[in-house]
Amino acid sequence: MDFLYSLSHWAAGIIVVSAVLIGTAVTYAIARRIYDPPLSDNDRSVVLAFVPTIATVQSLLLAFSAVSVWEGFSTAHSAVMTEANIVGQMARDLSSFETEDAARARALLRAYAKNVIDEEWPEMASGIQARASWDAFDAFFRGVAKLDPDTPRRQALMPEIWARTNQLVEARRARLASADAEIPGTLWAVVVAGSILTLAMAFYLPLTRFNGIMVGALAASLGLVFFFLIALDRPFAGRESVSPQPLLSAIDNIDRWDRATQTH
Repeated sequence: MDFLYSLSHWAAGIIVVSAVLIGTAVTYAIARRIYDPPLSDNDRSVVLAFVPTIATVQSLLLAFSAVSVWEGFSTAHSAVMTEANIVGQMARDLSSFETEDAARARALLRAYAKNVIDEEWPEMASGIQARASWDAFDAFFRGVAKLDPDTPRRQALMPEIWARTNQLVEARRARLASADAEIPGTLWAVVVAGSILTLAMAFYLPLTRFNGIMVGALAASLGLVFFFLIALDRPFAGRESVSPQPLLSAIDNIDRWDRATQTH
């Protein structure tokens, strides 16, 4: 399904919904021609009673899946925001340190954030972790380790700097973990199987124009949910994925702070 993430959401949604709708219509027509059992009025009543029941159970499963992927998407966005905030706070702490080592560590922090945007972001969209970003983070970590708190004010700053460094590690790992989180294959199998069962029960309805419209509406609604699951299943892939804008804003703030410092 990787090609779907290269398309706009409109195009991807049309493809997914159309595939489900056309597949259902063709299967419904073939199934009714191959197997058209005579149903009594009582049999039809039973079918009409079972279809909503099965559809309700399936809708609960789909709702659970939709909530799950939305929470994963929100978690990924929150992880990016947290990491960007820590980068900005760390840059200010290092600026307040006012030594050459702190300036180098600050430059390494900026290089790390830029590497995440330029190198790691495209890799996360493909489910790959860029080694270069870990190297950039390690270089920044070594830069922090070289800081020498030679005054009481700098000694007071060091615990805060180390605390933010450790928080940055946690935020980075949280972002990478959210990039790897996808709907389990078992859940996909259950969702697809439940949808097929729901549609199969509707296939017992006679092939009339009205019944065809109802089955088509059911198939289209399932297709929309499938599209939603696919679109948010990988939060860093697709046209409307989690944006690196918070990190870009953090870098812009670092540059703005540097320019303001140079003018004073």
